[in-house]
Amino acid sequence: MEMIGAASLLRLMPEGYEEACYRTKAIIRNRGIKNPNDLMMLVLFHLLTGCSLNEISEISKLARLGELSDVAFMKRFSNCTEWFKWILTALQDKNRQVILYTLPERLKQYRILAVDASDVSEKGRSGRIYRLHFALDIIQMHAALYSITSNKTGEHLRNFALSKDDLVLADRAYSNVSGIEYCIEKGCQFVLRMRINSFKPYDKDGNKIDLLSYMKEKEQGELYAFARKERGENAGELYPVRICFKRKPKDAIDSTRTKMKQKEARKQLEFAPETYDFNEYMVVVTSIGHDISAEEVLDLYRYRWQVELYFKRLKSILDYGELPKKSEKSIFAWLNGKLMIALLIESMMGNASFSPFDSENEEYLERNENDHSPVGDQCS
Repeated sequence: MEMIGAASLLRLMPEGYEEACYRTKAIIRNRGIKNPNDLMMLVLFHLLTGCSLNEISEISKLARLGELSDVAFMKRFSNCTEWFKWILTALQDKNRQVILYTLPERLKQYRILAVDASDVSEKGRSGRIYRLHFALDIIQMHAALYSITSNKTGEHLRNFALSKDDLVLADRAYSNVSGIEYCIEKGCQFVLRMRINSFKPYDKDGNKIDLLSYMKEKEQGELYAFARKERGENAGELYPVRICFKRKPKDAIDSTRTKMKQKEARKQLEFAPETYDFNEYMVVVTSIGHDISAEEVLDLYRYRWQVELYFKRLKSILDYGELPKKSEKSIFAWLNGKLMIALLIESMMGNASFSPFDSENEEYLERNENDHSPVGDQCS
């Protein structure tokens, strides 16, 4: 049955992938496995089932795909990283409309990216941790940008090669002046969820603004302000921003407070009263102008939950959360191969539901962002 599934995915491969196999040197000599189709069939089966190398060796013989040892297959697989990357790029360039959702007219000029990062660990005694930095095109519903690093590389918008046609949606881990500065450098737009200590807003004269006091006077609204670079190169420079906010419904506030108290008990920390007050609001900072209302900006941010579901699918359905390989070369082949399968599966998805506005999805977004935040972050 799994072999049938692998064959179905094989039919979705982009044009030219066989030639790319030779160009990227996934196959150098026709020994054991004689052509790209046979190699890809075994690779897909291995990635889909997680079966051992010995099992793959036997399956290759039984399916008449070639005779090779477990060590020989591992060497072949380890050489597939660049081939997988070529396929990923080709799949992204096909500009598939997987999710049939009509973007508001005023935002159609942008590629809207929901970004996030997720750790994956190597199986066995070493327990090495790798980090996938990932940007999901929430309209086309496919991988737009990604990189795989060690877990020493933190979450930052600089991990993504952004362009002037991008509009980035990111959670509180990315909401800082350095991230805003990077977006301005690249000429792209952003909507970033704020925490109470993301940055201090200033007015045009360089005076600090008490954002919490400003919000307490309103149920919802916006504030035009400046974010100031405090350290490093360009220290003291002001970047114009727009802060949009809306008070949560009472049941959502109660739920947030309960989660914050649970986190205090679990992490042995104590949030300041101001942090509790700040988290009664949904607050984002954006570069989008006044031609799009604050309500529309906040609604747009809610689509970010799609990237959370994408990671959930990678980890639960595709067993992405653990790495069964030993060498770094084979690990990167495994990680990129899993991404390749995820994109191929997306090609089969067709029409799918896309409704980020109901209470269940709002709760899902809150829960994942709360769990995602570092211990030192003063946020729920």
